[in-house]
Amino acid sequence: MGKLMVRQTVASRFFPYGLLLLLLALPTAARAQLGVSVGLNFNRLSDIKTGDAKATFDNSQGWHVAVWFDLPLGPIAIRPGLRYMDAGALYQGFREDLSGQPVPEGFDVSLLEIPIDVRYRMTLPFLTPYVMAGPVLRFPSGADEEIKDNLSEFSLAGSLGVGVEVNLLGLRLYPELQYTFGVTEFTDGFEVAGIEINPDARQHLNVVMLRVGVAL
Repeated sequence: MGKLMVRQTVASRFFPYGLLLLLLALPTAARAQLGVSVGLNFNRLSDIKTGDAKATFDNSQGWHVAVWFDLPLGPIAIRPGLRYMDAGALYQGFREDLSGQPVPEGFDVSLLEIPIDVRYRMTLPFLTPYVMAGPVLRFPSGADEEIKDNLSEFSLAGSLGVGVEVNLLGLRLYPELQYTFGVTEFTDGFEVAGIEINPDARQHLNVVMLRVGVAL
């Protein structure tokens, strides 16, 4: 009986605080938004070395689409999301001095990414510009046969970007420019044109993204 009374006393003591936290969280949850984005990406694979030889590659272009959940916390907003990125034809066009046999068409690669953007917003009368940064988790979702088994199953990237919230005819638009840079290596190594390519840890996938998002 005594233990029951103690539990009831503790519960009654902390209940008002729990209720207060719930009431404070409700407006934030009410302002949270679900959104979608679509855009273009311009991809750059960093140079790789194999033995004493060094190779560079052509840049590639692709596209991406994402869904995200934006949770505002004052001037800060946390925005986790899920993004599909078609990276286009990577590893296209060997530059000397690996081989006299280039890869003219490259290898098509697509990724599933989990970006976690932290946005700092600067409220103005009609616009809300912001800067953002955060980690990006990358998982290969598709690739040509020659390379798919050699892509790292998981790689980590970071991102920096700028954007602006625009209220237009009842819609909230988010045009953005973002740079995503690899932190861990993108490829474990592969063979092409009879040449074994073993990238070192500095070989990363870096991407410039242009997109526009809309809050639902």
